Amino acid sequence: MANKKKRTLQTGLNQPGKNKAPVHTEILVRPIHRGINDIGTWRSALRLADMGNRTKLYDLYTDLLIDGYLSDAIDKRIDAVTDADLAFTINGKRADVIDDLMDTPEFELLLRDIMLSRFWGITVDEFDFKDGLSFKSIPRKHIRPKTKEIAIREEDEHGIPYAGNDLITQFGQDDDYGILLRAAPYVIYKRGGFGDWAQFVELFGMPQRIGKYSSMDEQSRRALIQAFEEAGSAPYLVIPKETEAEQTTLSNSGNGALYNDFRNACNEEVLITILGQTMTTQDGSSLSQSQVHMEVQEKKHRADRRFVERMLNKFFVPLLEKRGYPVSGGKFKFLDKAQEITVAETVQLADILPIPQSYLYDKYNIPLPEGDEPIARKEQQPQLILPPDDDPDNPADPDGQKDKKPDIKNHDRSWYLRLWDFFAGAPQAGALNGKARIRLSDDTLENRIINRIAESGGGLYFDSELFNFISGDLVAAISEGNNKKLRLADTGVTYGARDDAFTTAMEINLFHFSAAKTLAELQELNSLFRESNSFEDFYQKASQVTEVFNKQWQKTEHETAVLTAESASNYQRLVKQTDLFPYWEYKTAGDDKVRPEHAELDGLILPANDPRWNKIFPPNGWKCRCYVVPRMAHEVAGVNIKAMQERCDAYFDTAEWQQNKAQHWDVNRGKTAEVFTRNQMYIQKFPDKASKLVGNLYYNDYGLDSFGKKLGAATTEAPLFEGNTDEWLASHRLIKDYKGRDVELTENVFKKHTAGKYTETRIPLLDCMVDTLSRPDEIWINDYVKGGEFRNMNFIKFYSGKAINVVCDVKNGTVYRVATWFEIEQNPRIREVSKKSRKIDPRWRYRRGLLIKK
Repeated sequence: MANKKKRTLQTGLNQPGKNKAPVHTEILVRPIHRGINDIGTWRSALRLADMGNRTKLYDLYTDLLIDGYLSDAIDKRIDAVTDADLAFTINGKRADVIDDLMDTPEFELLLRDIMLSRFWGITVDEFDFKDGLSFKSIPRKHIRPKTKEIAIREEDEHGIPYAGNDLITQFGQDDDYGILLRAAPYVIYKRGGFGDWAQFVELFGMPQRIGKYSSMDEQSRRALIQAFEEAGSAPYLVIPKETEAEQTTLSNSGNGALYNDFRNACNEEVLITILGQTMTTQDGSSLSQSQVHMEVQEKKHRADRRFVERMLNKFFVPLLEKRGYPVSGGKFKFLDKAQEITVAETVQLADILPIPQSYLYDKYNIPLPEGDEPIARKEQQPQLILPPDDDPDNPADPDGQKDKKPDIKNHDRSWYLRLWDFFAGAPQAGALNGKARIRLSDDTLENRIINRIAESGGGLYFDSELFNFISGDLVAAISEGNNKKLRLADTGVTYGARDDAFTTAMEINLFHFSAAKTLAELQELNSLFRESNSFEDFYQKASQVTEVFNKQWQKTEHETAVLTAESASNYQRLVKQTDLFPYWEYKTAGDDKVRPEHAELDGLILPANDPRWNKIFPPNGWKCRCYVVPRMAHEVAGVNIKAMQERCDAYFDTAEWQQNKAQHWDVNRGKTAEVFTRNQMYIQKFPDKASKLVGNLYYNDYGLDSFGKKLGAATTEAPLFEGNTDEWLASHRLIKDYKGRDVELTENVFKKHTAGKYTETRIPLLDCMVDTLSRPDEIWINDYVKGGEFRNMNFIKFYSGKAINVVCDVKNGTVYRVATWFEIEQNPRIREVSKKSRKIDPRWRYRRGLLIKK
């Protein structure tokens, strides 16, 4: 009977001239069966699929797609196809009518349907061209791919044949069950694990109540049970006093962590099955790992695009040709590189390809200018490249003395060449050398950095704009953290005035960190340039590096700086109130993002002077949100402090603490005035290594004018002091700097610099000192004072005929004071420019290091 029905349907379908109803209108669609699915369900569905009926398997797939990880991973691969640039060309020319067809929602749905065949194994679409492109996707449960039939009911073995119907197209192989077959077990396992976890929480998440009664008193037992029933839904146990009851759990799963580890393992297997990697969805840990995972994902995307291309060209193009579309000899082709072309690359391509302006206006949705309307243009930025020998701003000729041509030795080369020996030397014999290079437009920081790397031949080892970006973002984070009101930390008591010395010391630490990060990022980019085979290859890799350094890692570092400043500011307030609050309590954020090792410390109460705070005072990791609240003596009455100390000591013996210690989060930032320790910097031990390098950065490396030009352009008259020095000192013990912070002027420093040989030179500059600190032209960080470890701030101001330098010490979060002040004098006796003369000539000595204000 089934075969007879099959022949009748086939005859009716192929009879010419008959009005054939669309097949999808004949199908009787039933709701999806949703039940409890386990591995047994998966195996049973697979056996049925092997016999030709995929109904149970596809019901299972539909139910599992509710999982967020699975559906998001699939969307990533589909989006990489629908978001890519696709072109249809005939003999290299675009077909307008096909472009219009592609620019429809139906065509995007078609691309998505084709991609879904990779996950489900098969897709069958029925097309209709009565009013443009239109199609219906046949429910997969009704498809019988081996016999090429569409079942009317999902339980039917046979149905309407579609092999001879030129309006129905199958995408995918007959015997393919799709990628979802491999991902399904892990989603099922995870779903079951969640159920077990939920049961664990239900059983052990609430405290258990135990009631004891005398075994001889039955009335007491019933009264206890009634009381517990009326008191709430928490679990309870009623036992005789003469017995004992214990509850035990495995030590490694007592807090449910084992379930979470199992869930994460299942998620990782799902991502590997769908995407081939995990890091583009889950957090990564390093630049090299991120690059490898991105390359793996991109290979998947390229394979998907090739698959869609072939499906379109093999099945969809002939379908269009039969409907009268002018597609003969044409092909669909994904423009893999077009999707990555930026505005900067478009500008460069315009030099070698005739790009119509109308295309650019349409592509970027830019209106045509009208009449004499002003045109927006990008102002050119100064670049740190090697200046010619006769440049008046060249260090070889600081004041434009073109008539003198001293011999410049190897150690007098530009900054990035002077740093060559610091990094692992690599020969600059890459494929880019000696060839014309594309120059990107200067519309983004990343493009400008990449341009400068290319122009330096892979030898740019410092970039002032990059340094300013990194340091500016992190210093702003310090201000944000200092201004935040701490949760539960404010009890209505005034903790005292702000600590300007501490804040300034933390900023110095961030300037060190920013310089080290700048050096490390440029080192990576230089290496990529020398290893790249083409500018396009270098640009793609460099874009990934700048994305990781300047966005992903910078975000983490910014958030850490905010939280560190907040916590350190809290510490500074707490230590000033230990008489009122002799105890401190460790607190976590209290949400599901708290790390297990930090949860171990939640509620820990210790005396404020306990040395353990030197190790555990937050932050205790990247982006740690823990904090400390003060407690009065009466608030901790009854707390077993010894037990608390033993609890903390036990934490020090855990693997979590050892890992925390290895990452250098075992110090109290509130005491060290450091956001990042030396061991956490990109180049470790900054004062010992990197400071020697940045100490050789001079004004020309930042695009500044020479000393002579700056002095010649100054018109402000210097405010010279005439009066009583004792009265002046009495009113200037604290002097405001350019940020309104107090700089200390000690009596010892004042007397040392206003007596003896300094009387005539330093006393007249007292008011200049105040003005220079509050309104400097430039501020440099260097090691002017011997042993300063790159912690001296040089405030420089140019007056008419005078240049004043005020040097300040910044140390340990407790010192921010004036070290000395003086007039910078030119040394006309120095004629030959050399490495040695730079250290002698005052014009060079002070305007070097890290420029933090200009």
